[in-house]
Amino acid sequence: MSWKTLFTSGQSMSAAEARAFMKKKPAAEYQLLDVRQRREFERKHLPGAIHIPLLDLLSRSSELNPEIPTLVYCHCGMRSRAACQVLKGQGFPQVINIKGGIRAWNGLLLSGHETRGMEFFISDEFANVFQMAYMMEAGLQQFYLAMAEVVSQQEQKALLQLMADFEDGHMAKLLRQYRGEMASGAGRKGEDFSLMEGGFDKDKTLQAYSDDIENIEDIIYLGMMLETQAYDLYSRLSRKNQEPRLQQFYQHMADEEKIHLGQLSRSLDKILAGQTVGLPQG
Repeated sequence: MSWKTLFTSGQSMSAAEARAFMKKKPAAEYQLLDVRQRREFERKHLPGAIHIPLLDLLSRSSELNPEIPTLVYCHCGMRSRAACQVLKGQGFPQVINIKGGIRAWNGLLLSGHETRGMEFFISDEFANVFQMAYMMEAGLQQFYLAMAEVVSQQEQKALLQLMADFEDGHMAKLLRQYRGEMASGAGRKGEDFSLMEGGFDKDKTLQAYSDDIENIEDIIYLGMMLETQAYDLYSRLSRKNQEPRLQQFYQHMADEEKIHLGQLSRSLDKILAGQTVGLPQG
């Protein structure tokens, strides 16, 4: 099984291509979607943009018209890429990611953010979706642990450690669910699940993303993209599964990914406001 069978790759345009597209089409024939946080939108945004932050998009996509092309942008193209993936999964036939986001629109060049994503973690073939999801969670955990070594402020380190702990909890839930499936006879006999006990090389993770990370904001942008992709993966697994217990399990995992995304979203808001990153109470 390949992770790619669960995702539909979207279309992308450079800032120049998007400008040309919008110039030749009447405003009523497309919609421009900004998925950044409120404070980012208030500072500057593209004229005519509909503002729905990435976290809110998971429940507010009905506010958009699926019958016309949707051009999506964020700060640098990470969150908008994940937003396009979500919209494609919800039946939007034409969603277009503006590569490089508003930074590229304003003339700043970036290295290829749009090619970075879940494929770094789950590029192999897997015997079943439990293996695939587990390796995704393991990759996310190692991403956060690697990024915790990059930042210098203790509260930022604590945030990234918290996110890594979230992934560790998901890995444990996947193991329990898989073992339960095997015990009930639902799993296929003879599958080697030793991959689930493996891990990732943090140095490899740091090297893979070193060109894309300049500060804590960049780390959170990338984390939000990856968490949204994980949400989309579990949502698709829930919709595609015929077993009610597995539908419920995958939907629960999707709901928790939304919570993880919310933690990053709130932390980004505080950073943009010049506040200290705080952790949940209790």
